[in-house]
Amino acid sequence: MSSEYEQNVGKLIAEKTERYESMKNDPKVTKSELESILSEIETLESLYENYNLGMNYFRRAKGGRAGLRE
Repeated sequence: MSSEYEQNVGKLIAEKTERYESMKNDPKVTKSELESILSEIETLESLYENYNLGMNYFRRAKGGRAGLRE
């Protein structure tokens, strides 16, 4: 089970990783541009992991989010 947030952040990570791989082989790309995209990927991975860790509490609790919607 994953939320829309997790799915969208996962898509962004995949897109940025794909972009990084294509940039890595381009001789016109500067080192700072590569470092910038790596930083973006790292930030997105941290956001994904932190959200996932925070939501685990609610997902494991008896009844999940059902009690929050009443």
